[in-house]
Amino acid sequence: MTLLSRRVILAGIACTPAIARAQSLDPSRPVRWVVPFTPGGGSDIVSRLLTGFIAELPGAPRFVIDNRPGAGGNIGTAAIGQAPPDGHTVGVLTVASHGINPTLYPRLPFDPIADFTPISLLNLQPVVIATKADSPIRDLADLLSRRDREMTFASAGNGLSGHAAGELFRMRSGLKLMHVPYRGSSAAWTDLLGGRVDLIVDNIATAMPHVQGGTARILGLTSRNQMPGVDAPTIGSLLPGYVVDSWNVLGGPAGMPAPIVQRFSELVAAVLQLPATRARYAELRMLPPPDTSPAFAANYIREQIAMWATVVREAGMRID
Repeated sequence: MTLLSRRVILAGIACTPAIARAQSLDPSRPVRWVVPFTPGGGSDIVSRLLTGFIAELPGAPRFVIDNRPGAGGNIGTAAIGQAPPDGHTVGVLTVASHGINPTLYPRLPFDPIADFTPISLLNLQPVVIATKADSPIRDLADLLSRRDREMTFASAGNGLSGHAAGELFRMRSGLKLMHVPYRGSSAAWTDLLGGRVDLIVDNIATAMPHVQGGTARILGLTSRNQMPGVDAPTIGSLLPGYVVDSWNVLGGPAGMPAPIVQRFSELVAAVLQLPATRARYAELRMLPPPDTSPAFAANYIREQIAMWATVVREAGMRID
């Protein structure tokens, strides 16, 4: 064996522990889980739910939720993409950042494909159109009959699923609806319940506590099928072809080591099988994903970007 060959082999052996460390998490450090929206919204709800259950699994990392709202989710999403790819920063990629915004915004502070590592689809959920409980708008058919009236609809922000679903509903229904964007779901619901806007279009997980508390009423669901325990029709039953899904994908910056990506994916898959998680999803009317693999998440994002590009242009969506 030549001196050069011996040095190459020894160098490879010496590097092996360093490579192993680079492909595993430091147990002394928490993992930052970025939510690009304010506390209380759909992405925040599912993030806190899942990290809470993951923390109970043996050997699971410790997560710290980091809410980074602003610019339709773009600020927090950029923070995910710009983080070191060591697995200690992950976050929620959403229908806004990785579906709607790539077409809605002329320029984004990130590339939705090149700057991220998709890890796992976390959930699917319908969006709802709702009013406050004492609204004179009785049901979806009543709402659709008011084409001669000007009305406002609140959403959690520009480019979010509520904004997109509301604009598509406006276009398909012929109603005179004006979008009123808020900085998060909580502020939007406050103004709806205070009578300052006529309608809200938001994730069902955010709507259910208000419905169950008797302060709000769901008029219609954007899902393909009706949801158990929700006394409202699908919008598609009166406006054929109308369907909007909201979703969240766990992702990290580009270049994350494959073993860490796989570990996170396995943790998500494990907690989604827990009866307690399933029960909480059912209570919030959220649907578990059909597949939790990184490959499925990556393909799903690509499909969503293509689909929403057509919808954004067709509906004439704009940043208010």
